[in-house]
Amino acid sequence: MAVYTSLSDSDMRALVADYYLGELVSFQGISGGVENTNYFLTTTTGKYVVTLFEEFQPDEVPYFLDVVAHLKHKGFNVPAALIDIHGERLREVNGRPTIIVDCFPGGELKGTDETSCRLMGEALAKLHIAGEDFPVHRDSHRGVAWWHKTSKAIANELEPEQAQLLLSQIAEFDVFIAEYPDLPKTTIHGDLFFNNTLFEGNKLSAIIDFYNACHSWVMYDLAIVVNDWCSDMKTGELDKAKYKALLKAYLHEREASPEEILAWPYMLKIAALRFWLSRLEAWHGAKHDPERLAQQHDPLEFQRILEARVRHTPNLVEFQ
Repeated sequence: MAVYTSLSDSDMRALVADYYLGELVSFQGISGGVENTNYFLTTTTGKYVVTLFEEFQPDEVPYFLDVVAHLKHKGFNVPAALIDIHGERLREVNGRPTIIVDCFPGGELKGTDETSCRLMGEALAKLHIAGEDFPVHRDSHRGVAWWHKTSKAIANELEPEQAQLLLSQIAEFDVFIAEYPDLPKTTIHGDLFFNNTLFEGNKLSAIIDFYNACHSWVMYDLAIVVNDWCSDMKTGELDKAKYKALLKAYLHEREASPEEILAWPYMLKIAALRFWLSRLEAWHGAKHDPERLAQQHDPLEFQRILEARVRHTPNLVEFQ
């Protein structure tokens, strides 16, 4: 989360006046993240979060709002968009599609441990099961087509060994997925890093930031979570205790199919590649803007994770 579009006091008062939220007390920009503008909002009725979408057009946003509404209906603590006095969820503020959601209790983790990984594994499996009957199937805006296009565009900006790693892993995944085109899919989060959860002590209080949600492979989403929650970011290697805790909890709730077990090494690698590539794209796009560059995440973290998965990928069989 970050602040790219500034809102004045009068902007925020006008927005709050169109909701059943009482009077504005205060608001504050939220730093961190790279995609949307976010503000903490306090009114006389409670605490909320205002999100202004920087990358999506107004007609693209309802899909994400519908995913969250579906999950909220199924009992998940997720930030569903509030309805304004006109019966609308989505507004336009300063030229940006805008929503207001409840601010959940709890805070971001500073890091993960076996307990948080176990809780995440259980919650993720339930999330995947709940998403199976969501009726709208949207491809990821950072999926297969995107990584083919972006990898070709950015390969010339990389060192030869980096370009070789990037392009060879995409080619390897293409061969695998052509042989197994019917791997199970569901509605996935797509970006469930540990900083997209809120915890109160040892309790998972909310899952947030569903703006990479899409219809995709179940194992791909699990791999995204494992790579972030269970990796040493300095080396890329998996923490075996965290990995075991997360996978055991996940597979207790949702059993992997034989094809998914075969797919697991490929999914761990392509999930690492996806975030390496998106960080490379953002990094190179911001390299002439020092302020923007300072807000970007380090691409080398996910290069190291990908290299570690190429060296060795544990399997799922021992956890079934």
